[in-house]
Amino acid sequence: MRRLFFGAIALLLFSVPGFAQEYSYPKLEVFGGFSVNSMGFTSIDPTTLLPTSSRENFYGWQSSIDGNVSRHFGFVGDFGGQYKTVSVLGTGLGMSNYQYMFGPQVSLRMPKVNPFFHVLFGASRTSAAFTDSTSGLTTAVSSTGLGLGIGGGLDVSVSHRLALRVPQFDWTPVHAGGVWTNNVIRIGIGLVFKAGE
Repeated sequence: MRRLFFGAIALLLFSVPGFAQEYSYPKLEVFGGFSVNSMGFTSIDPTTLLPTSSRENFYGWQSSIDGNVSRHFGFVGDFGGQYKTVSVLGTGLGMSNYQYMFGPQVSLRMPKVNPFFHVLFGASRTSAAFTDSTSGLTTAVSSTGLGLGIGGGLDVSVSHRLALRVPQFDWTPVHAGGVWTNNVIRIGIGLVFKAGE
């Protein structure tokens, strides 16, 4: 009886560290990587006078900081910037788009992968500038509006402290000038550094 009692206590003591390790999670995750922001535009075809749709892809960077308050729930600050030069009437128009968003994130946390989902709120700033080749003067305009980020992604663990985000997808509508621009998606891929387990 005594052996059974001490055996049960020993089993309990040796299983507690395994139980704690199974449910550990990083308190902080920092992501940085490459980003593509794809915007849809609608215009009128001058020959047929019918609406046409096109997409422009802007390339740049994306980063985020996740503070996890539990194994499956945390808060994220997500930032991104994408750039492109487009030709308008033979003039190069430099465009940029920045996102600053914050919100809750739910993570499923499996042994080797971490699918996550979030709803982010913040601002989106789009700017355009061109330089007149004859006068050398630069004209710039910008617009800042309410930005949303609804989406998620998948982190694949490379090591205890490092993961590869492959990828993160977000639908990022923008409300500026009283109008919603809904045809915007953002895709990011990069490295995730984990700390504070």
